[in-house]
Amino acid sequence: MLKLELTDIYNQYLSEIESDNKSKYEKKNPGLYYRASSAGSCFKKHWFAINGYEGKELDEKSKRLLRLGTIVHEDIEKAINWYSNQLSKNVSSLTPEYDVHFHTEYEIIIKELGVMGSSDIVVVDSDNKACVLDVKTTHSYKWKMMFGRNKEPKPSRMYELQLGTYAIGVCNQEDIKPEDISMYLIYYKKDDSVMKPVEVNNVWMDNAAEYWFTLNETLDMVKEESDLPRDTLNVPIEQWECRYCQFEQICN
Repeated sequence: MLKLELTDIYNQYLSEIESDNKSKYEKKNPGLYYRASSAGSCFKKHWFAINGYEGKELDEKSKRLLRLGTIVHEDIEKAINWYSNQLSKNVSSLTPEYDVHFHTEYEIIIKELGVMGSSDIVVVDSDNKACVLDVKTTHSYKWKMMFGRNKEPKPSRMYELQLGTYAIGVCNQEDIKPEDISMYLIYYKKDDSVMKPVEVNNVWMDNAAEYWFTLNETLDMVKEESDLPRDTLNVPIEQWECRYCQFEQICN
């Protein structure tokens, strides 16, 4: 009887997707910009990434978990595009507050900060106001720490900096004032598909700008690997980072 090694097939498929995505990203960003999705990370991690260093490959379990998040993102993107089409079909019956434009995978480039990325969802209305949303899949423990009785005393920080970066890009590209933009993190619990929006204060736009300015100022002085700062501000930012960093083996 034929035995289908489904797990192996799926793992090979995910490796192929990962390789294809990496190739596409390198063509789009040939070492010119830092990744907005890595906002809040250790400065050395950014330097290794933008200079083309090869980090250790993700294990198969991690690849499957990341793919699950990607599938959720893609499905929500399709839902937003479907909703936008439904509104356009009934445009004659809509009231002015529904005069909005939806964007999914909204690409940003902030040249003065040396950053590029894409926001999950951006909504812009006729009053030149915008809402920037980013979807985050999470497991039950993280969810409990965020929304349970014993909440974490501080925000996730990396997520807020990432969202603030996208908001800066939207303000620049859509000519929107910072005070006219709102930001939300949409958490999706993988265990039971519960979704919860969390509004993010606009101060994170300022925090994001400061983070990227400091990163550029620091790394502009690095000409080769031996010049990299060690055990200083933002190297690393969080002590747990090193355990999960793909460049841990080459970082010293």
